[in-house]
Amino acid sequence: MTQRSKKRLRSRGGNAMVEFALASSLLIPIFLGTFQFGYTFYVYNLLSSQMRAGSRYASMKSYKCADAASVSNFKQKVRNVVRYGNPSGTGTLIEPQLTDAQVSVSIQDVSGNNVDQSNSSSRTPNYVVVSTSSYSVNSVFTSYTFTDKPSVRMPYLGVYQPTLTETAP
Repeated sequence: MTQRSKKRLRSRGGNAMVEFALASSLLIPIFLGTFQFGYTFYVYNLLSSQMRAGSRYASMKSYKCADAASVSNFKQKVRNVVRYGNPSGTGTLIEPQLTDAQVSVSIQDVSGNNVDQSNSSSRTPNYVVVSTSSYSVNSVFTSYTFTDKPSVRMPYLGVYQPTLTETAP
């Protein structure tokens, strides 16, 4: 190799660093955005599965509503199924950031009115709605808030027992 060719090869040494800097300034935000979208989608899918499990449990369970405490106990057991995977509320949380207040349970009649203690004797449950309320997912750059999403509505197929009481979880 001549002196001139060696000099030309040495002058190309900085090109790789410049090309890497240009490429990484484009690729790193793309990878971070993909991670952020993927994580948010993962959490939403996990919440969807939990809402479906809670709704399925509520739709098959006997609705014992002799007093306000029974209705509250019924809803608490559904929230426990959503958060823990079991009605007793034992074990580890499936989604650690999901609080009890962020799980909404609604038992409704044919007209869409809530069936609770004040009107339970005149209205039988027709379907159950389980959803989240104001659940935030903190991703890399921003946070997303799911309000009333995911929401699952299932027909009530359990036994309606307005004279019995529900025990606490």
